[in-house]
Amino acid sequence: MPTHRPIPRPKVPKVGRPTGKFTQHRRLDVLREKLEVHAGGLSLEDLAQMLRISTRGVRRYLSELALITELESIEVRPGGAHLWRIKPSERGRAVLLRRTQAYALLAARRVFEPIRGSALFDEIDVALRQVQQVAHRPAARTGARGDVVAEIPLDGRFAYVPHAPRAYANRSEDVDRLFQAVVELAVLRFRYRDAGAEPRADAKDGREAREQRDQREQREQREQRDKGARITSHPYALVLHGGSIVCVAHDVDRDTARAFVFDRMTDFDVAPAERFDLPADFDIADWLHGDFGVGRAARSVKLLVEFEPRAAEGVRARRVHPSQKVGLAPDGRVRMSWTLPESPEILERFRCWVLGFGAAVHVVEPPELADDIAGELRRAAARYGAR
Repeated sequence: MPTHRPIPRPKVPKVGRPTGKFTQHRRLDVLREKLEVHAGGLSLEDLAQMLRISTRGVRRYLSELALITELESIEVRPGGAHLWRIKPSERGRAVLLRRTQAYALLAARRVFEPIRGSALFDEIDVALRQVQQVAHRPAARTGARGDVVAEIPLDGRFAYVPHAPRAYANRSEDVDRLFQAVVELAVLRFRYRDAGAEPRADAKDGREAREQRDQREQREQREQRDKGARITSHPYALVLHGGSIVCVAHDVDRDTARAFVFDRMTDFDVAPAERFDLPADFDIADWLHGDFGVGRAARSVKLLVEFEPRAAEGVRARRVHPSQKVGLAPDGRVRMSWTLPESPEILERFRCWVLGFGAAVHVVEPPELADDIAGELRRAAARYGAR
């Protein structure tokens, strides 16, 4: 007798608890969206069917959602099923946006590209999709003066383009752990590779001395450098700067606050049970230095730079740091001064910025920076065979 193959079952999403660490988080967003659309409320059975989970699972998600949104269970008729809904008072907290305001928020969405792939990005994306609905909703009447006309979309014609972002998609879980520690004021442990950690050969050492260096010690140092030092920290704040992520945190072992670059951070370990108090005098503005990065130091240094007329117009049009002061000479030259923290990272970014102007700039103060810039330009000229 011929054998009969069983009829294959259609491929449908499995019912039950989703796999992965952040799919549950995204399903919570779907639950909130469903309740916002159905203002009158939904039963447990309706929600279970929409989310393709059991009613027990729905209760668990409702408990999680209740931590951030006020919910209520109402009885439609005596003895009947209860309906779950977002409280009307909670709906009254919605932010009203005009179409122009919605497009302005959408124009800045590329700011968050460095954290794409993380649960934090997905949370922001949910909000921006709701903002997009506001921008595209049909107008019941003529818009207010100065508002965008509903029939003329502005999505692809009004945008902000930030610095080329870093690609952190393969480190999305690390991004979420870091954000979790900042939000919950939880102790964070990680390894950190300092930019200046690479060992340099002493100029006084001869070639023989360097070759005789113990190979095993070299290998151990290299491995330790690659891993980075183990840091126990109190993460204060998270900054998206120049397309990359920076964490301002207190280094517990060194008893000092530092700016840690995410690219050099590995092996994250968040300790939710270990909490710390944010210092009352902490202000993230003290750490932000415009184009020159994130950092802070006990001492500051004054920098004075002169630009030739051909570069003056461009530099005058930009305020690269809050302390910037400008002076204009009759012949078109421009002198600019800044007061920056004496932080190696900040001063290095300033040095690179100045070098970008080539021969159109002259560092006046401090003299050691002027000498360093002059030496760098001489080395650059030598590479092109200049005399």
